[in-house]
Amino acid sequence: AGDSVAVAASGGKDSTVLAHLLARLNLRHALGLRLALLGVDEGIAGYRDHALGVLRAVGAGLPLPLLLVSHRELFGWGVDELGGALGGRSRCTVCGGLGREGLERAAMEMGAATGHNADDVAETVLMNFLRGDVARLRRAANEATMATNLAMATSGVTNGVTNLAMATSGVT
Repeated sequence: AGDSVAVAASGGKDSTVLAHLLARLNLRHALGLRLALLGVDEGIAGYRDHALGVLRAVGAGLPLPLLLVSHRELFGWGVDELGGALGGRSRCTVCGGLGREGLERAAMEMGAATGHNADDVAETVLMNFLRGDVARLRRAANEATMATNLAMATSGVTNGVTNLAMATSGVT
């Protein structure tokens, strides 16, 4: 009871269903968790507007507080503003990495841990493999190992909820 659980939420179906399940389980089993939604605004014009609106509605409907962090607030610029400096390189790499960093920082401030969807991790590994980017592949493997070790080291009610959340959202 009293543990903070942040649901890294995009406004899509996976994170929305996970938030609903956790809220229902918390209420039904009187777990006493402090649940919150955690979202990121990357600063890409027209890209996240609809999803962030959905996320706000989900938070109001459950009801759960929503902590929305932005690249502009955290790093001093949005992805649109950074785009020119990247030349012809994809913004996706910067956006994904900074998005996860934003989620990690916000969760830490809340005293909560984060997990990532296995699809996100698999996509990153595949993209780095196809690019032949050995350094990023090595870093991803190290991050996955640390995340696995951290998940195994946690205990108590939060661990049970974390395991349920991981099982329902495909997190490894």
